[in-house]
Amino acid sequence: MPQDPLPTPAVSWAAAARTWLLIGATGFGGPAGQIAILHREVVERKRWLGEDEFLAALRLCMLLPGPEAQQLATYAGWRLQGVAGAILAGTLFVLPGALLVTGLAWLHAASGSLPAVAAAFAGTRPAVVALVVLATWRIGRRSIKTLTGLAIAIAAVAAMAVGVSFPLVIVVAAIIGMVIDVRTVKRSGHELTNDPPQGVSAAAHDPEVAPWRMATLWPVVRAATIGLAVWAAAYGGVVAWNLAGGRGPAMAMLFTKTTLLSLGGAYAVVPWALDESLARGWLEPPERFDALAMGEATPGPLILVVTFIGFLAGWKTLPAGDPIAGVWGAAIATAFAFIPSFAMVLGLAPWVRSIHTGSRLDRALAAIGAVVVGALALLAVRLAIEAFAPGNKPLTPSALLPVMLSLACGTALLRGWLATPVVVLAAAAVGIVVGWLH
Repeated sequence: MPQDPLPTPAVSWAAAARTWLLIGATGFGGPAGQIAILHREVVERKRWLGEDEFLAALRLCMLLPGPEAQQLATYAGWRLQGVAGAILAGTLFVLPGALLVTGLAWLHAASGSLPAVAAAFAGTRPAVVALVVLATWRIGRRSIKTLTGLAIAIAAVAAMAVGVSFPLVIVVAAIIGMVIDVRTVKRSGHELTNDPPQGVSAAAHDPEVAPWRMATLWPVVRAATIGLAVWAAAYGGVVAWNLAGGRGPAMAMLFTKTTLLSLGGAYAVVPWALDESLARGWLEPPERFDALAMGEATPGPLILVVTFIGFLAGWKTLPAGDPIAGVWGAAIATAFAFIPSFAMVLGLAPWVRSIHTGSRLDRALAAIGAVVVGALALLAVRLAIEAFAPGNKPLTPSALLPVMLSLACGTALLRGWLATPVVVLAAAAVGIVVGWLH
């Protein structure tokens, strides 16, 4: 049952807005970095949330599909100032990154044919290969610790390589995970379990399941109803006004699905979103690199990759480019990617301190984690082929520089010598220099 909320600190709207905007503008480093920034600001410095409540909220956000750091900020805003505070916090957490990605997408679309801009984006492609390979290794090391988990990952790669849809693979893996526990392996009487995600206390993995009663479902029903109404009204407006050159409705549907499928983090679904965008003609194959580079090099959740996709999808509705349709496309992609997150957090917020991870859900999420590793591995292979042997041409001496740049970027990231945005910018600079020399 939902527990009585803790006393709410008195916080002015101006102070709250400044804090959420600061966190949104400095939220580099992926979910772990963003959660660490949130913890420092709202727990350690301002004491708006206690440690236990922060961990309980994080536990809930990790169970939900969607960007957990943005959902955590939304919950903190709700605790401080109710529904309006939740909307303020969640929006300002995303806004700086969304605006920056939109601006960079505009630059890419309008100036991509200029030699310097084209060279800069070409330079980021080897860096993106390194980023995806490292993400595969890091997530795989944490997610796969049994032969069963490895088998699921390999089967997922094989299935997606021959065209089986990502949502179907997720559903099948979740069912398998509920039946077979892929999380642990026993050796000599000792059980080895997966480590908790980086930056998360072990307290966030309490196996206890809180009792649910029908009488306590009203907040969920209310939030789901309001969320569906907001989604339907927004979708109706997109259809009625024919936004983003007529591609708005398709964007709204695709990017809503993108959030709902992102169990296990944005990397779980970004490969699928990129593939769907390619199939619809919204992206060209090289632009997958550019989308990922934008998501990695800018503050905010990685799911802001959809903002880049949305802008290009709108821009390409006219042969010479349509900047207004591009901006609408970016706005639609961003809005519909986050509407479900707001609805889920607001619906479940009253149970934050009483909802715990259930064992069946644990197993299902562990199996989905193995699928995520498989999807990332497949994406890494495809990106490497496109970066080092474009057009499926044999590797040549001219491909040596991109390979070396990719290895250098991977080494810098793995050793912790440089932050991800710095690595991406440095690779872009190398691309400009190489382009100028040629």
